[in-house]
Amino acid sequence: MLKEVLIVDDDTDFVETIEIVLNSNGYETRIAFSGEEALKKVMEKAPDIMLLDIMMKTKGDGIWVSEKIRADKSIKDFPIIMITAVNQDADMLKYHFEKDVGKESKYIPVNTFMEKPIEIEDLLAEINKLIGAP
Repeated sequence: MLKEVLIVDDDTDFVETIEIVLNSNGYETRIAFSGEEALKKVMEKAPDIMLLDIMMKTKGDGIWVSEKIRADKSIKDFPIIMITAVNQDADMLKYHFEKDVGKESKYIPVNTFMEKPIEIEDLLAEINKLIGAP
């Protein structure tokens, strides 16, 4: 059975590129373009891992999604990689972002942060580290 990655981002070009890369590397993908859509898809079927953008409908949409997921005991255990361009947004610099925060972080409950633009090799290595190769 293929390992599934849920890609959550409102940037269709980014989503399409990441989807092509992941599919060509043996992962199954699902897509959500908003926090609400992501939560609905997770409740239908939790992925093996989620790639979650911070700034979508609102600047903190991804933060809200990660908090909702981690608060729900039935879906809280899969890894989340938060994708961020916050260093390009002055309003978001107040948040504390570290590369390896872990899902129990007191700041944002995700496993790791990656900055846009993403290096494909680094993304694949991080996914492999968190859930293994496809």
